[in-house]
Amino acid sequence: MTNEQVTLDSWVIARLQDRLRRASILATRTGTPVVLYRHTIEETDGAAEEEIATVNEQYVVVQVMTHGGYIPPNFQQQFVFTFEQFPDYIMNRSKELLSMCLESLDQEITD
Repeated sequence: MTNEQVTLDSWVIARLQDRLRRASILATRTGTPVVLYRHTIEETDGAAEEEIATVNEQYVVVQVMTHGGYIPPNFQQQFVFTFEQFPDYIMNRSKELLSMCLESLDQEITD
């Protein structure tokens, strides 16, 4: 990995951590979590498995949920991250999800 890449990754991590902290202030004020992304994992016959990431007052929560059709809403998995842990997780997971997080946070914080 080049120094430029390390520097860029560090900048993205710092930017994301800052935005997460700002979103947590917004979530505290409104009493409503800030949605980072909704990602459909699988969809069949009106039912879906979806991953939803939100920011609350202290944490980033990633939940995998099934819903729709004859399936009652059900949480399959839940992960809880600190604002320091989440950027590494999402950067290693998917650049597309990272981009969705940053876009969502930029929109929420500037509105």
